[in-house]
This record gives sequence, C-alpha cells and structure tokens, in this order.
Amino acid sequence: MNTPSLSQESLNIAFQELAKKDGLLPIKVTGFYRKKIEEEVTALGHHEGPLHRGIYPTSDRMNVRAPGEVPDFVDDRENMPEGLKDAAIRKYDNRMLFFPTDVCAAHCQYCFRQDVLAELHENEPTFTTLDQNLTHLKEYLGQRPEVQEVILSGGDPMTIAYPKLEHVLRTLKEEAKVPHIRIHTRTLIFSPKIFKPETVQLLADTNVRLVNHTIHPYEICEEVEHYIGELRAAGVRLYNQFPLLRKVNDHPEVLRQHLTRLDELEIRNLSMFIPDPINYSAAFRIRLKRLFSLIDELNWSTPSWVNSTRVVLDTHYGKVRREDLKEYDEESGQAVFVREGNRIPYPDLPADIDEPGDLKTLLWKDSAPAV
Repeated sequence: MNTPSLSQESLNIAFQELAKKDGLLPIKVTGFYRKKIEEEVTALGHHEGPLHRGIYPTSDRMNVRAPGEVPDFVDDRENMPEGLKDAAIRKYDNRMLFFPTDVCAAHCQYCFRQDVLAELHENEPTFTTLDQNLTHLKEYLGQRPEVQEVILSGGDPMTIAYPKLEHVLRTLKEEAKVPHIRIHTRTLIFSPKIFKPETVQLLADTNVRLVNHTIHPYEICEEVEHYIGELRAAGVRLYNQFPLLRKVNDHPEVLRQHLTRLDELEIRNLSMFIPDPINYSAAFRIRLKRLFSLIDELNWSTPSWVNSTRVVLDTHYGKVRREDLKEYDEESGQAVFVREGNRIPYPDLPADIDEPGDLKTLLWKDSAPAV
C-alpha cells in the first residue's frame, strides 16, 4: 500500500475537510506505523483492519452518528485551573494533568481530546511558553501539597525535544518536589527510536512511571520489544492503558492475546476504557450491555494475571466503573452513573449501531493461511 486506493484517498480528503469544519484532528501518521498498516492492508485486501481503523478514517467514522454526542463530554476546559488554562487539568484532589505540548507523533481517530487539541492547533502559538506554564504549575503545586502526582499528557509529552523534557522532569522532581510523575504516551508504538539512551536514563533518574497506550497486540513488533527491553533494563516502570474500540479490539480473544503479551513484557495494564460519547465517536463505541458481557467472558476465561485490570468510563467528575452504574434503561439507551453523590447521565450506543468486529479481521495474522 504505497498510496491509498482511490476510494480510501477520497475518504481521506473528505475527512480532512470535515476535520477543519467540525474541530477534529487531521490525519497524521509516522512512517514507522504506516509500514504496519501497509502490511495489514496487503494481507487483508481492504482497509477495515484494526490498525488502519485507528489512524485513517472509515465511512462509518464520518457518517454514523449516535444520540447524545457532544464536542467534549468530560468538560476538559471546566477542569482547567485558573492560571493554567490550556496547560493543566485537575479533577482529583491528589493528582493532576500537565500538558507540555499539544503535539502528538500521530493522530488516533478515536482520540477523546479531539475538540481541545484541534482548537489548540488552530490558535498558534499553541500554548504560551513551556517555561511560563511550568512556572505557574510550580507556584500552583507549592500552594497545594495535597497534589502528590503530576501526569504529563497532552498531546504526547515524549514528542518534545530532549532538553525541554529534561527541564520539565527535573523541575517537577527537584524543584517542585513532586513525589510521583507519570507520562502517558503512544510514541513507543508510533516512533520508538525516540527512546534514545539519554532519554531512557532521564526517565529512570526521575523515577517516571511510563504509561503506554498500546491498543492491539499487532502494534508490538521486534523493534518495539527492543526498546521495551531497554526501558526495563534501565529500571523504568512500564504500564499500559487502552480503549476498547469497536472493530479494533472488541473481542475476548483479542483482549486475551493483548493482555497476555503485555504481561510477558512485564508491562502492567492499568485500565481499559470505552470512548466518550463525543462527536463522530460512534464508529468506535461499544454498547454498555455488550461491554459488560465482553468483560465477563474475558474474566471467566482467563487467569487473574490477564484480567486484573480496571474497566472505566471517563466523566466530568472523573472515572466511573460498572459498580457506579445506578440506572440503566436499555430500551431508551439512557444510563446514570453516580460518583461521590454526583449523578452523571450517560447516553448509551444504540443497539443497531453496535456491530462487533469480525475476529478473522481483528486477528488477521492468526487467521492467515500457512505459507
């Protein structure tokens, strides 16, 4: 697949126009990851494979809509502290997000922060200066000792130049005295060569928890494994979290293989979550009833070292779990979660949209005939 087929090329062009109009992130992919997609398309003979769907638009991504979609379901802007607008989010007493950048190595079609990031991309310069934001953050933390963890997100923090990354991490660790620092990233999957020896050592020296967002077992190739080994050898603690995505990984066998592979690589999976009901998300969302059934099947058919991971949904008030579901009218598609006394209405995905992925496509390498 040196170039997309005409139909896919037309779809890509149409999506780029839609992205400009409706505040979505434009198509962006690294050469490293594109090669994986090319292999997938060649093997399948079509563009509906799991890795392709994660990066390039499909017809249902653009045309299938569900009731209750909004630009920003979790109200990111409402949770940005004064003085740190567009630079930080705080939903919890003991931890907060900080954005060193709004840039990602590639753009995931299922991104839950499309609205905010697309807006930042339009308003250059994207943030004020990193130094200024870091100064404001240090002042903010100095007045709030209850914040024990800073989570670097964005955008992807690992895309910033090494001197800036070092400045951020050493400021948080040595000047702000933050006990716990976490980095969330997709660069290990999109562009693993970012993890040069000095970068790996920096992460180890500042005691960072590196949380990858690996969504499918086929994203982990020999080169990715190599850099995972480098990080482990340096003593960097490795974690993962990922969304449950329709027609990407929405089958117990895919989840079993994925979670087993992560465990073999000594990567602890923290959570699985489903996409927020934001604009143009219906192509990836899973109906709550099927979600619970899928997780039950995974739990019944795998050992605890595979299935001991949280399943969560994000909201304005923070993450909620299955046990927080207090009302669920399957017919009307309305659910209500309760967190700390707050009622959170949640629009479910209509049953007629929730078409599961085909296992032969989801695990096409396993389904391919022996040569």
